[in-house]
Amino acid sequence: MSDLDSMLSRGSVRALSNGEDYQNPVLKVLGHRKVPGGGQDRYRLFVTDGVEQHSYMLLGTQLNYLIENGELLPGTVLRLTKYVINKTKADKQILIGISLEILGMGSEPDQFLIEPEASTQKPLADSNRPAGFATLQETPPRPTHSGFSSGANFISQTPPHSGRSFGGGSSDQSAGSGIDTSRVRPISSLNPYQNKWTVCGRVTQKSQVRTWSNSRGEGKLFSFVLTDDSSEIRVTAFRDEVDKYFDLVELGRAMYISRGQLKAANKQFNNTQNEYEMVLSSESQLQQCDDADAAAVPEMKFNFVPIAQLDTVEPNKFVDVCGVVHETHDVQTIVGKTSNREIAKRDLTLVDSSGCSVRCTLWGDEAVKFNGEKKPVVAVKGAKVSDFGGRSLSSTTNSCFLINPSMPEADRLRGWYHMEGQQMQFDTFRGDGGAGGGPGGGSAVYRNLKDCKAGGFGTGDKFEYFSCLACIIHMKRETCLYQACPKPDCNKKVIEFNGEYRCEKCQSSYPNFTWRFLLQANLADHTDNQWVTCFQDTAEKLLGVTAQQLGQMRSDGDDKGQTGVFEKALFQHHLFTMRAKMENFQDEMRLRVVVQDVKQMNFAEAGRLLVSQIEAMAV
Repeated sequence: MSDLDSMLSRGSVRALSNGEDYQNPVLKVLGHRKVPGGGQDRYRLFVTDGVEQHSYMLLGTQLNYLIENGELLPGTVLRLTKYVINKTKADKQILIGISLEILGMGSEPDQFLIEPEASTQKPLADSNRPAGFATLQETPPRPTHSGFSSGANFISQTPPHSGRSFGGGSSDQSAGSGIDTSRVRPISSLNPYQNKWTVCGRVTQKSQVRTWSNSRGEGKLFSFVLTDDSSEIRVTAFRDEVDKYFDLVELGRAMYISRGQLKAANKQFNNTQNEYEMVLSSESQLQQCDDADAAAVPEMKFNFVPIAQLDTVEPNKFVDVCGVVHETHDVQTIVGKTSNREIAKRDLTLVDSSGCSVRCTLWGDEAVKFNGEKKPVVAVKGAKVSDFGGRSLSSTTNSCFLINPSMPEADRLRGWYHMEGQQMQFDTFRGDGGAGGGPGGGSAVYRNLKDCKAGGFGTGDKFEYFSCLACIIHMKRETCLYQACPKPDCNKKVIEFNGEYRCEKCQSSYPNFTWRFLLQANLADHTDNQWVTCFQDTAEKLLGVTAQQLGQMRSDGDDKGQTGVFEKALFQHHLFTMRAKMENFQDEMRLRVVVQDVKQMNFAEAGRLLVSQIEAMAV
């Protein structure tokens, strides 16, 4: 017997068959064979714990490479670190290995010695010996064989839901006989290798019904998030199941779910902290909890992030935010890029006691129905973070938006805003340094233009934000204006056709257009110069006229007036707040700099800044 053979967890097969938890059993591989069937290959292992053999162990498909690469040869000793036990319709218990650790090679299977005093069950008969196992001899050693009893418990690192039984004591019921609530398991224990389970949780997010139409057909779906005290999971219903379950699923209601299909979570659409998600089918069962059972299910959980700390959250991540609606903007309508349908949106300005504000966008019916006149407190679960304008938030179909929720955080914010918050001046997000980089904030990192051209600047995934004292030395007058769509918040360039102006984004033609700025300017300081882009607001500040006024001069052929506007703006010093990023232009990497804000030069402040830089260079 080798040293690894002595490490085998003797009695682990028997313990599991008796329903006992056995953490990380060490087993030895006697052979394997491929399981026939369509789809992805599956492998069945023949293993032993040194006392008893087990021939109903399936290897998780994510571990197929161990067989295909020849790493699980007969004689291999492994430690099973994660597994589940499933019961088939024929009442056979199948052990499914999800993750394991290979310890090394033990003795050859045909030389394996069994401790005689440990074997108490009937030896494995030749007629029951699994056929087709790799490299098994006709006369192998005879360890005893044990199946798994129906009372076996599921093994999980997460403790079971308090007051619930996770055993398989009762048989599964048919689709029409209701949910067997005695088989409730924690959500964190679910995985695709189980086929009989029930979970109980509270609906913490619910989307509206969405439709789609493509080359493969049409359909509809809705999704919701179910949460218990161990984890959460996203649940989606398609087509007929939408009509069947949508009205049954209520936000904040506790529910039982059984017979859902589990698959790997698509993180592009799934913001839960679960590696799996659930799809409802015609065989799925949903049932609302009665009041007694619902009392044991936790309420909606929030992990609030202060607004001032949103700059520490990566873009496209999801956060929970609680704030007071400081400003409510009017509803606007935009056209979706993919659907070409009009979508309503409304921007809110949220503030909290951290002294910062952030824009939060609502969409669809939620935007139309929202009333912010009384400056309510809102709690948003699963708001999507964007780096637009530094940091901003957006409510998605999977977000939960609560108005004046009953929770301690909301009560504290309501009192703070009433006592002092409504009189405060709030910082806004403009740069990587966090809040305060916008007008009046002054906390954006100061750089010379020479520093911006240093290696590595702007090469990250996000924009680099900085401030700079500079003046304009040149502007491209010929291309500074373009004819734009007159529809609010479109701003796309229009094409003149048959006396009308066509907007491809809006798919509409208009009798007129509006002038908009797209100004290319060259800035210079005492170290270097840099081409920058100025859009509507910043260009109007620099030139001192609106795009409509300058456009009218161009239409009237007033070259003298246009020349006077540009000459007046040249060689004027300003404090620029800008963002920069390296971009690929005609197979060449170039630094693209966009002006975010322009302020008049404060010479006293500039002098203090230079003094601080000189002191920093002092030895």
